Amino acid sequence: MILFESSKTKNIKSHIANLVAIAKSDGEFSIAEKRLIFDIGIKNGLSTEQIKKIIKSDKPIEFKMPDNDSDRFEELFDLVQMMMADGVCSEDELSNCIEIAEKLGFRNAIVGVLVRRIVTLMSGEEPKSKEEIRILCSDFLNFN
Repeated sequence: MILFESSKTKNIKSHIANLVAIAKSDGEFSIAEKRLIFDIGIKNGLSTEQIKKIIKSDKPIEFKMPDNDSDRFEELFDLVQMMMADGVCSEDELSNCIEIAEKLGFRNAIVGVLVRRIVTLMSGEEPKSKEEIRILCSDFLNFN
């Protein structure tokens, strides 16, 4: 039992839980989606056991708002990557991604357009890097 978890650990667990929700929302939880979840979790300091526990859990993890705008963009980018990880972007995944993006603090009026723009920039004939996407979407990244 963990008596004290850092704010960073709580934030990444919340983020991993959101990624799992996106991955499972189309009824398929592919190997590519699992691999991406483990990559993001481990990169952010979680153990494979912690990640497995989040994936298997039916108990919701408390949503944690990212600490700053940069972290919000990182989480949104990861959510869109998750949506696209299995090569199929379902309407359920898209709706779930938009809903989570609104919780992250993106303006309701633009969040659907922003998510679709990131999808387009990631999957176009010449896919853009995360930093290029951040710059190209900067007009949308005013958080209110």
